[in-house]
Amino acid sequence: MKSLKVLTGSMKEQPDISVSRPRFLLFRNGSIGNTLVAVPAIRAIRQTFPEAHLSLILDSTGAALLKNCPLIDEIIVYDKRGEHRGLMPNLSFIGELRRCHPTHAVLFKRFFRNGLLALLSGAKERIGFETNGSAPFLNRTIPYQDGQDIVELNLQLAFLLGADKSASRELELWFDKATEAAAQEYRNRNNLLDRDYAAICLSGVTSPPDYLATQQWQEIISRVGSFSERVVFLGAGNEKRLAVSIASSLSRDTLLAFDLPILVMADIIRHARLFAGTDSGPAHIARAVRTPGVVFFRPAEDVALQIEKWCPKGARYRPLVPPTNPNEMPPFLHQLERAIIEILQ
Repeated sequence: MKSLKVLTGSMKEQPDISVSRPRFLLFRNGSIGNTLVAVPAIRAIRQTFPEAHLSLILDSTGAALLKNCPLIDEIIVYDKRGEHRGLMPNLSFIGELRRCHPTHAVLFKRFFRNGLLALLSGAKERIGFETNGSAPFLNRTIPYQDGQDIVELNLQLAFLLGADKSASRELELWFDKATEAAAQEYRNRNNLLDRDYAAICLSGVTSPPDYLATQQWQEIISRVGSFSERVVFLGAGNEKRLAVSIASSLSRDTLLAFDLPILVMADIIRHARLFAGTDSGPAHIARAVRTPGVVFFRPAEDVALQIEKWCPKGARYRPLVPPTNPNEMPPFLHQLERAIIEILQ
């Protein structure tokens, strides 16, 4: 296992530089789901360049999520809205990137700023996506295709570097003993038994659940809850109001487990019988920890493309599009029930 060094842009030691050893900057500073769906590509790069030094650039949430990842040598935290906001902090951060002496920069996110950071880092090979034929600051690119599975799309960048096209598509998440102990203590304190509860996350960040009325969510979660002894709502504090409204209508025992450390939340999902939630980061956590799940997508003209791109793949995961018309809810609930029966088999 590689030693992992978590940095915040203030590296104290000069890294060990070898002319023959490739040094990668992997840019994946973004949301939880986007971070996890880049793991197969990162793993493929590691397998292709086993002796390379891999530095993964994440935001603080991504750093907490992947702090135990054995595929990388160090995590560099880039906080563009906090510590690194403004010209001078960014210039300082660029200096730290240059001291990494990168040979390659791989961009899993199409941020203009990331491309500029990659250029200014000194990396001669700058790999990423082009949009409408444009990819500022990059010199090795592939087209970004919106309707393609995001895991496959990220892997295309690894293939551009020579990775084996049979590389695993599996998501992964790693836990340390302290996190597992904290999660175990939380489950014990709240009487959560393994495979005894359904984990629910109606995220309001990337996929707000505002396309349905509270009563419709109550019907949906009530049906999900019928497959377990308890219902556990997970998320951030600003998502709590809807969870409270739904919980008040359920016949099942419920727990509001909000604002937990990201890996503690992931461990609670790992021990759940079933996951149900909107198209957001926790759905990808469920896939990474092998908890079967149903994922709700916002009704829209391009929903089929969104499902193809973002829904976790595998026999134990089902995308569902709830109807906005309350009169169409009864057949949808039957569809939901059939989907849960299938993924729990």
